[in-house]
Amino acid sequence: MMRERAKLSSPAPAARRGRFGDALTLLAPIVLGLLLTLGDTAPVAQIRSLLFDHYQRLSPRPWNPNLPVRIIDIDDASLARYGQWPWPRDTIAQLTSKLAAAAPAAIVFDILFAEEDRFAPERLLERLPPSPERDALAKKLGTRSPDPFAAAIANAPVVLALALTTQPSPFTGVSSKSGFVELGDRAAPALPAFPRAILPLPALAAEARGLGAINYLPDRDLIVRNVPLVFALATGDTRTLLPSLDAEALRVAQGLDTIVLKSTRASGETSFSSRSAILEAKIGEAEIATQRDGTVRVRFAGHQPARFIPAWRIIEGDLPLDEIRDRILFVGASAAALSDLRSTPIDTAVPGVEIHAETIEHVVTGSRLTRLDYAEGLEALVLIALALLTGMAAARLRPAGAASVTAIALAGLFVASWLAFTRGDLLFDPLTPGLTALATFGAVTLRMFRRTESDRRQVRDAFSRYLAPAVVDRLAADPSQLKLGGEARELTILFCDARDFTAHAERLDAESVVSFLNALHTPLTAAVLSHNGTIDKFVGDGLMAFWNAPLDDVDHATHACAAALSMVEAIPSIDARLSAAAQGRKDNPPRVSIGIGIDTGEAFVGNMGSEQRFDYSAVGDHVNTAARLEAATKTLGLAIIVSDATARAARGFDFVDLGDLALRGKSEKVRAWALHGRSGSHDESFGQFVELHRRALKGDLDSRAAARLHPLGEGYSGFYDRLDENRDPAGD
Repeated sequence: MMRERAKLSSPAPAARRGRFGDALTLLAPIVLGLLLTLGDTAPVAQIRSLLFDHYQRLSPRPWNPNLPVRIIDIDDASLARYGQWPWPRDTIAQLTSKLAAAAPAAIVFDILFAEEDRFAPERLLERLPPSPERDALAKKLGTRSPDPFAAAIANAPVVLALALTTQPSPFTGVSSKSGFVELGDRAAPALPAFPRAILPLPALAAEARGLGAINYLPDRDLIVRNVPLVFALATGDTRTLLPSLDAEALRVAQGLDTIVLKSTRASGETSFSSRSAILEAKIGEAEIATQRDGTVRVRFAGHQPARFIPAWRIIEGDLPLDEIRDRILFVGASAAALSDLRSTPIDTAVPGVEIHAETIEHVVTGSRLTRLDYAEGLEALVLIALALLTGMAAARLRPAGAASVTAIALAGLFVASWLAFTRGDLLFDPLTPGLTALATFGAVTLRMFRRTESDRRQVRDAFSRYLAPAVVDRLAADPSQLKLGGEARELTILFCDARDFTAHAERLDAESVVSFLNALHTPLTAAVLSHNGTIDKFVGDGLMAFWNAPLDDVDHATHACAAALSMVEAIPSIDARLSAAAQGRKDNPPRVSIGIGIDTGEAFVGNMGSEQRFDYSAVGDHVNTAARLEAATKTLGLAIIVSDATARAARGFDFVDLGDLALRGKSEKVRAWALHGRSGSHDESFGQFVELHRRALKGDLDSRAAARLHPLGEGYSGFYDRLDENRDPAGD
């Protein structure tokens, strides 16, 4: 016996592969995001810094004109009055003395005085050619005159600058004016280190109250975000702590001798890393939260013209005492020709001296812009949580719902980061967790899309030979309508079988049998599919089909009856093709005759079988009834017999009542009807036949008389014979 079935391969290996692929799709972006977050790579740090810069531009530190910092500006107007830089030391001394007379807290020079005054008489004498006059002048000058700038420094709270460098330097040692107290781990290993220094002239350094390094540590994009407070001068195995210019300004302004550095393992303080880290610098009343390397992430206010006092005003005696007294005064240059310009998160180009002023303002206002030691770990946890949330949303929700969940999660992440910045002065990176969550959402969405397309292809492959094309398209568009687990629902089931096929097959060879079955099933299948039916199976010369599964079909009984009539109408063309094929083989083809049984009722439909192989099929009592009705067509000589449920549900057909039939295998009789044709396809004599048939069925008229009295009765002769013989109409 030949069979053709809708075969679906075992789900076990495919399911395992699918679960592995799902896990890989979900975890791959998370792992990559964790590597970027915990690795703290340069590109990630750069992008993170750009975001925090944007935060500063949106919410800069408020600036107050009462802040105790001013800049004595060597601007273009000052250069126009006193000549190009460098000015003679007596001019610098005059500026220093007049500032000191106004009682500032500190005078801090953002200028490196590492060379002799080129305007000193001795230096001028050196440039004269040898002559008696030059010798006489040299004898008159005698020893070198004292540096007027050194004398001015001696009477003022002055901080001078030194520069740390990696280049060769004639200076072999540095004596810091500041002492250091280290709490916890040694600070030097965590600090920015340089091997050499460029110092101010010894005469100047000796008189200054403070010496501080003017070095900046800009990021890769040359933006100054972090300002060091302390450096390490590494000479051989020795590391000497040196304060920055800003730290010295704070120390001298408060009349202090020491700076306190608090590191890991100070009073139980710990770090989330095995490396030592600077946690805080205490300079008098200023307690400054630092990053691991002792730098301060400055909360900038932006360029403020009111910070600046032109140097020419001071030299000419126009002293704004209220702007100078008790303030920290940074002496630096904004003149374009001196090119001391830097970039900050807020300003593209500002004088370098203004960054020193911003740092002091940041400290004295108590601003804190901190990236916590455990920030990366916290961001990693948020990354995992958000990625899992968006990934699960993409996998389990419809696209619109998943996109909404993802958008809300990302918005919440950035709002939390913004609030941490504005209200807690904390730097929390939302970009890496957010981008990871977005990548996870995209990867899972893409996988779900590919799975949907695969499901659609599977549906098309599995059902294209068994369902109408329109039904296949609907299933492919929405595979969720196919419940592979099975369900109970009302179906209309059709069984069709060819009469006397076994006897005919005995006279044919195997090739002829296959040709016969193909010629028979092709048009019968087309009839079923053209009326939205589902082919369940082929069993030799027979087939089973049903309606209202896998898709809903409210007119399933009507479509089944229409398909049955189309199948009967296809028989003449089948005979013609078989006859034409038989002429070439010179054999006698069998005449084709079919019987069809149809029933409507609840059945269980779904994938049935084993995990290795299963079919999409229907089972239930109404399936058996349809099969028994098809068997009854052989004994009753009728082409199509339907149950009472089918006859009542179908619309647009003429049925002939067959009464209650005793079907083989059924304990109770079944009311049945013969499907005679479509409504309106018969003339008025059909009504006469129905009346004669009704009388014969009741016994009011001899059934053979009914067959003789109307031409249509000849088609029911087999039924009438069984009726007159008072035997089981279905036979045994």
